[in-house]
Amino acid sequence: MINSLQLKSQLTFLSLIIDYAGLYPPANLPLEEAIRNFVKYQNDPEVWMLSRFVIPVKRLAELSQLVEQFFPREGVLSFAALGRGGKDAEEFLVNLHLDLADIHTFRGLHETGIVVDMFETALPAAAFTAQSSLNDLVNKTAETLNNNGLTVFFEAPFGKGWLARAKKLIRSLRKFKDKHVGFKLRTGGVTAESFPSPEQVAWAIMAARDAGIPMKATAGLHHPIRHYNESVQTEMHGFLNVFGAGVLAGTHGLSVEQIQNILEDENPASFIFDESGFAWKNIHASNKQIARARQNVVSFGSCSFDEPREDLQALGLLK
Repeated sequence: MINSLQLKSQLTFLSLIIDYAGLYPPANLPLEEAIRNFVKYQNDPEVWMLSRFVIPVKRLAELSQLVEQFFPREGVLSFAALGRGGKDAEEFLVNLHLDLADIHTFRGLHETGIVVDMFETALPAAAFTAQSSLNDLVNKTAETLNNNGLTVFFEAPFGKGWLARAKKLIRSLRKFKDKHVGFKLRTGGVTAESFPSPEQVAWAIMAARDAGIPMKATAGLHHPIRHYNESVQTEMHGFLNVFGAGVLAGTHGLSVEQIQNILEDENPASFIFDESGFAWKNIHASNKQIARARQNVVSFGSCSFDEPREDLQALGLLK
């Protein structure tokens, strides 16, 4: 039985933690079905866990055609827009202006009840050849997006050489500490090669914390606890592992080894919500500390809103 004080700690920890990405693998839903789901979820008891709908910028025009049919008459729906990106800095900046034009058009058509306030983008691998050129691209992009009312999360392309690219990106982001510029961590995908190691995730959590910048995650976090997945043939990270590590690392200044220990734990009993907050084993954060830390460990994208809730219910962490 979950008492009201325990529920408060779960509300604090899990509030607005899921960005619904139903358009993306493995769900790959049609836009009409995904947006219908998102609107339906607004009336679910766990809507407090739900944050933004993730959509490519170039599909905003298509979304506009569904507004009258599916959007509610009351309340506000929030969206995170994924930029077009580009193969190099020049193409990236050209596409950035196309993205902004599409966002302005969408905003102009839907002035009430709909908010596009977050922008996510993977930077071109070619931009990482020199720190100075990367700094220049990040600065131009962040300034442009912030001036247009958009918080931006930058991603270093995953794959061979990711850690070196991620280190350069974190160095570029250190100057931004106003919470409107952050680091995006890819935590999985549909193949085993898409999943970063616990060492890589632990480094990212520590590096973002030390740089004083927010971090969000994407992909591979449908389930709360780390486990081996037969279909992907690899260990999948758990969102309680990742966000528990982020909260406790931010609260207690944990080492990368301590963070990694949390990420690798596959025992649900190690993750505890009690009357005063959240703990992993004997490392505890109060509700005030959780709320403060969640400003920097923001959310994760999931193609399912049902699976995370069902797993939490099965663990007795949701009514």
